[in-house]
Amino acid sequence: MKTQRFTLILFLALATTIWGCKKREGNLVQTATVKINVSYPETYSLKPAANTEVKLTNKGNGSVVSGFTNATGVATFSDVIPGTYDISVNKSLSAAESLTLTGVSQAIVLNAAKSDAVVSAPQSPEITLQLSGSVAGNLVIKEVYYTGSKTPAGGTYFSDQFVELYNNSTEVIYLDGLCIADIYGNAGLINPSSLPTAFNTDNTSSYAGNVWRIPGTGKQRPLAPGESIIIAQDGVNHREATLNPNSPVDLSKADWETYNERPDNRDADAPGVPNLEKLYFTGGFDWLLSVFGPSLVIFRTDDFSKLTLSNIPGSTSATTYVKIPNALVIDSFQALKDASSGSFKRLPVAIDAGFVFATDTYTGESFRRKISTTINGRRVLQDTNNSGEDFQKLSTPTPRGF
Repeated sequence: MKTQRFTLILFLALATTIWGCKKREGNLVQTATVKINVSYPETYSLKPAANTEVKLTNKGNGSVVSGFTNATGVATFSDVIPGTYDISVNKSLSAAESLTLTGVSQAIVLNAAKSDAVVSAPQSPEITLQLSGSVAGNLVIKEVYYTGSKTPAGGTYFSDQFVELYNNSTEVIYLDGLCIADIYGNAGLINPSSLPTAFNTDNTSSYAGNVWRIPGTGKQRPLAPGESIIIAQDGVNHREATLNPNSPVDLSKADWETYNERPDNRDADAPGVPNLEKLYFTGGFDWLLSVFGPSLVIFRTDDFSKLTLSNIPGSTSATTYVKIPNALVIDSFQALKDASSGSFKRLPVAIDAGFVFATDTYTGESFRRKISTTINGRRVLQDTNNSGEDFQKLSTPTPRGF
């Protein structure tokens, strides 16, 4: 009888030890329970954000677990392997839902995110995230080719970069006065001294190093529904023998190019492609998007000269950057060096909650927005204000294509 009792006690002790553990690669690993509390912005009529999707991405192995919040705005994840996670939250509101919550009948996309959240067993502290967001735009960034290409001799070539903008609406949009800007900051740990942008404590604005504008007086630059324009770094056929025969693009028929006029004429002006207006520039001889991953915004302002110029917080550099409030931003795109660079995000969560990343630099890879649906032949592109969700990586660019 004593033997039976001892065996039972030993079994219970062993069961207690492994309870809440998961087998991984032959070993027992104690797992954790994680609770994410999601709320609407303070100005909304409700606090808990029910039925909201939450994703946890393990930064160690890239695995993703997802779930939805309950009626009290809490998403509970069980059996989570301890580690470091990126957390993203997404909520799309219809016009009717938005009317109830905000008093404004207009569809809206809300996001929240947290990078480098540490999960420990058995119970991690509850994480609270507040949603923020803006109305989904009708003019969107359709494709961004920034990685550059390799030359036949194995050299690097970046002059073939381009950005494509797309009319995602059912009405003609006039592009006169539209601005495009790349946002200051490192794309990741490019060298041992790389740090995230010092502007990342400001969730209300982005800080641009270079800003360009489409010229026009108001209704000179119409863009029909389902149509797009190409903005080239250099509007030439980059496949020419004197440039880079290995380049994946011919941009000689681009709609616009960026031309940085300077005394040494290092940036050539393509005669067949009109130039954007250069409003602000801190770059080199050309408008080079970071081949490690740029962050871009398109926006409008009635008076560019009234935007604030800001120094880098805590820096002695005299260089200033253009402060672009979230309210002016129409759409954005965010790319980083790799999957583990989430802490280097340069855009506020309200306008872009995620990011994409290429395999490497000079790979010829591009990123194009996904198709949400097709209506009478017109492609409607996905726009959830989350680049990581909205864009797909392509092995080669597809200007004006799908």
